[in-house]
Order: sequence, then structure tokens, then C-alpha cells
Amino acid sequence: GACTDGVNSYTCTCTAGWQGTNCDSNINDCAANPCVNGACTDGVNSYTCTCTAGWQGTNCDSNIDDCAANPCVNGACTDGVNSYTCTCTAGWQGTNCDSNIDDCAANPCVNGACTDGVNSYTCTCTAGWQGTNCDSNIDDCAANPCVNGACTDGVNSYTCTCTAGWQGTNCDQDINECSATNNCAVCQNLVPSYFCVCEISSYEGILCTWAVIGTTTYRVPATTTTTSRIAAIAICAGLDEGGGFLGEPLAANLPTILTKVVARSTFVSGFMWLNVVRQSGSTWVYGATGTVATTNFEFEANVLDNCAVMRVSDFKWIIVSCTSFTADILCQRAITGKVVSP
Repeated sequence: GACTDGVNSYTCTCTAGWQGTNCDSNINDCAANPCVNGACTDGVNSYTCTCTAGWQGTNCDSNIDDCAANPCVNGACTDGVNSYTCTCTAGWQGTNCDSNIDDCAANPCVNGACTDGVNSYTCTCTAGWQGTNCDSNIDDCAANPCVNGACTDGVNSYTCTCTAGWQGTNCDQDINECSATNNCAVCQNLVPSYFCVCEISSYEGILCTWAVIGTTTYRVPATTTTTSRIAAIAICAGLDEGGGFLGEPLAANLPTILTKVVARSTFVSGFMWLNVVRQSGSTWVYGATGTVATTNFEFEANVLDNCAVMRVSDFKWIIVSCTSFTADILCQRAITGKVVSP
């Protein structure tokens, strides 16, 4: 400082930062705690602040902007004190929003492979499936592939149920009915079905499926199987050209029936339903004709209202239940005189 002389005295005028009689005491510039967020170091007429993390400025009173470096790669940054918080945009995660969320983690593609995107995914469907999640079965019948038939959709497939006279995967191939065994004298294949001229006096009907025996015709081959006599009667009634009725062969024409009809038929069950029922005791009759059948039975049983079928292997009558026995059906009708296709 500067000294001013007096009478037996002096006065010191101190330079900045000093105090005391002789200006030999440093003023504590940190006494007022100027460093808001930091430690103060006293100097001579000065002080120095050492800021805590996140603060800056002479007095450590300015928050450092931790978002200045744009740390949030895919999101918005919110500044803190020596920290920041990222609010990520859709599809991103992580401290700096730099990790893509795996949208395939939940296995959204039901029938296909998943490719992850940003807040999205793409499914590559396996054959037969469609839709965002490959969960919709493609209608393989939409293009109407079954030309002559009904289509049943599958998974990347379809099945055709062909109408009569057609075959093939798409029901577009005509069945050549003339290549199969039939009773036509002259057969001409049509699309579909076929034109058939019957062997005169031997067969009749649109498809020559009725064998002529005397004044009656019998179905060749025998019709499909059923498990009851009533059902057999109904099937015969529904056959072509006005139907027929359950067979009632007489003893006189039975040998001819056995050789001409049975020999040319394929029997699934090995038995034939005929219109034969037990009326009482050991009396058996053919339905409409009333002709009694009392011979060539396998066995007898005095049970009312039972039925009998003929065993094809040895032509013996077998007594069975009318409602629970499986046998092929022999149908008959009077000759119609219709021997060719229309």
C-alpha cells in the first residue's frame, strides 16, 4: 500500500485485496461464498471457483447443456444437471435411442417369416397364407378350378368332387364309360356319360343295367348295400326310369337269376336282400307274389317278423334281423321296353 506520514504516526492506504494497519493481511474474497455450485479458492483481490459436475461460469451458476452434443440419436433430449434424458421416437429404445426395438419378438407372423423394421415388421407368408400376419388362408377355390365339380379349399391346395361322368384333379377329364364293363351291344362315349344300345332281349334300361328274365328285369350289378329291409325297398323305388321294388324271384326263375344276375354282380357283403319275410311260425313268403319259400334254409327259428337274405356263396336263405343286417340289394321291375338311351 502507500504510506502517508503523520506526527509520530503514519497511515497506510492499501492496494486492492489487502487490509490491516500495514496492509499485510489478504482480504478473503471467498467470504461471501460467490461459488454457487463449486469450491472457492481465494486470491489477491480475486477468487477462483472449481465447479461441481454439470455447472460452469465464474460463479458456477450456469447449468451445462448436456443436450448440446445431440446425444439422442432418435428422440428428443431433456437437459438435467450433469445428465440428460432421451424420449425416443416410436420403434427405438436405449439411453441414446439408438437401439431398434425388435418388432418380431412377439412372433406376429402366424404362418410365415418375420423381418424387423423401424416400428414395423413385414411377414413373408408360407405358401397358402396371406394377410399382414399371414393368418388368412388363401381361397384356392376362388379361381373356380373345378370345371365340372365342387371345390373344397385346403391350405395351398384344393380338392374337387366331380359331378357324374367327370374325373381328374380339376374334374376336366371325361370318364370313358365305354372302357368299363357294361351290357351294351353298342357303346358310344359322350361328354359326359355314354350312349348305350342294349343287347336286345337280354338287357334294358338307359344304361343296360337291367337283365331281362321272362317278363321281369333284375338289376345288374346288384345295387349298393344297406342294413335294413325298409331301406332296401326305398333304394329300389328310387332307381332310374321309374324305379322298381325289392326282388321277389320265383322258384321257377331263381336258377336263371342266380346265373345271369348274381354271376355278373359284385357283392360287397356276400348277401342279397330279397322281399322275403316270416309271417308266422315257419311260413316265409315273397312280398307281393305271396309265393311261399320253405326250402333251402340255413336254419329255422320261430320268431315273428324276421327277414331272410340269400347267401351268394351257396344260395341258401339266412334268417336275419329286418333292421340290422348288411346286405346288397337285388331290385326288380316289369320290362319297360326302353332299351336305348334317349
